Amino acid sequence: MEDDNPIDVNLLKRMMMGEFSSLVQDKLECKPTNYKRRIELDLHFEKLFPTKASLPSKEKLRLQLDVLNDFIEDAKTTNIRSAYIIVGRGKGVLLKHTIQELNKKNITHSIISDPPYFGNTLKISF
Repeated sequence: MEDDNPIDVNLLKRMMMGEFSSLVQDKLECKPTNYKRRIELDLHFEKLFPTKASLPSKEKLRLQLDVLNDFIEDAKTTNIRSAYIIVGRGKGVLLKHTIQELNKKNITHSIISDPPYFGNTLKISF
């Protein structure tokens, strides 16, 4: 059987993906009610305070811990159950002080060694 009109490949792909199905249209109209979002705090100083690179390291650490404490208070008031705190690599000073702050506040935490964090992140649970 010969047709004068060739088959539109893009239309065929859309049909195979179910774009013209009534069930898919119903799903598109529904808004997701339960979705997971990852709450993260990146404590890299360059990202937090890009204009204050000339500060001494003790001042930088104090500012980073202030941001951490503000994040924890905000997370508690907004009923966040868990979050990720990215401390990065280095000598481990920020990681050590972050763990001390979490222990003071009785917040459970664990080091995440899986991708994409590879041990540079703490998962905290409230």
